[in-house]
Amino acid sequence: MKLQEALREIQSLKKKVRSLTKEIESIKAASIEDPSSVEKMLRMRGLKVFRKNPTERLFFPPDLSPFYKTRFYEMMKKYSFRLVLRDMIKYQDRFRIQDLTHYCSSKVVQGYCNLLCEMGAIIKMGKGKYRTRVSPLYSFGPTLEWFIAEVFKKESASPAIYGVSVKNTPSGGDYDVIASWNQRLIYVEVKSSPPKGVEQNEISTFFSRMDDILPDVAILFNDTQLRMKDKLVVMFEEELGKRYGKESKTLYPVERLIEELFHVQNRIFIVNSKKDVVENFQICLKHYLRDKAWRMAHGA
Repeated sequence: MKLQEALREIQSLKKKVRSLTKEIESIKAASIEDPSSVEKMLRMRGLKVFRKNPTERLFFPPDLSPFYKTRFYEMMKKYSFRLVLRDMIKYQDRFRIQDLTHYCSSKVVQGYCNLLCEMGAIIKMGKGKYRTRVSPLYSFGPTLEWFIAEVFKKESASPAIYGVSVKNTPSGGDYDVIASWNQRLIYVEVKSSPPKGVEQNEISTFFSRMDDILPDVAILFNDTQLRMKDKLVVMFEEELGKRYGKESKTLYPVERLIEELFHVQNRIFIVNSKKDVVENFQICLKHYLRDKAWRMAHGA
């Protein structure tokens, strides 16, 4: 009899443990989704957010289920998928498989279309034609910003917001992605066009926005596998020259971190998507921490 009671007690405890585990996971997920820590860090800088996380400009509909949203996020890690989405937006009212094969095979494109149809993000019109469910779509930019915010949330357990508008800042107050990572404020400027589509005034604005919100780390992310050295690094050097004069290349050199990742003083980074977006971000953030640890150890 005592053995049966003990077994019942064990079963009861197991149920309670499972229930508590679910609650803990739910609390963790809620804390990551809660943007208040990001907004609190901005308020500490005297800034108030009045707009964030706009859903109406995303590629997928606002009512997409959490399951499909996670699948969409995982697909966004593929460079070819992101390129196909750009073409879908370009031809959003009507497109065929052959309209989307600039960067990958028709077989791969068909797989992407099948998945997006299953999700309800695109609609099959018959005779091999498709259209986007959300229309009009003006740019891939907002969806890419959403993806980078999700990278912080899912890969680093860090709250993040995208499409952020902040009141009363000299540079206009629009920020692509802001995250609270490791108790530090991270600002990411997201560029979906290739380097040739990025203008010098956009680099100037990036630096001005840093002056406004004073992030611990700032990242300019260009979603391309092209070289950064040829144009973006040159524009960074030009902007630094305007701000700090002839000594800028000595005081604030733009240095190669690894391959096509560059940094200025270990806290401002130029990042592209060659190899892997998530890994590239992690390399930069680890480098920042490594530099901070070295400075603390050496009293610098």
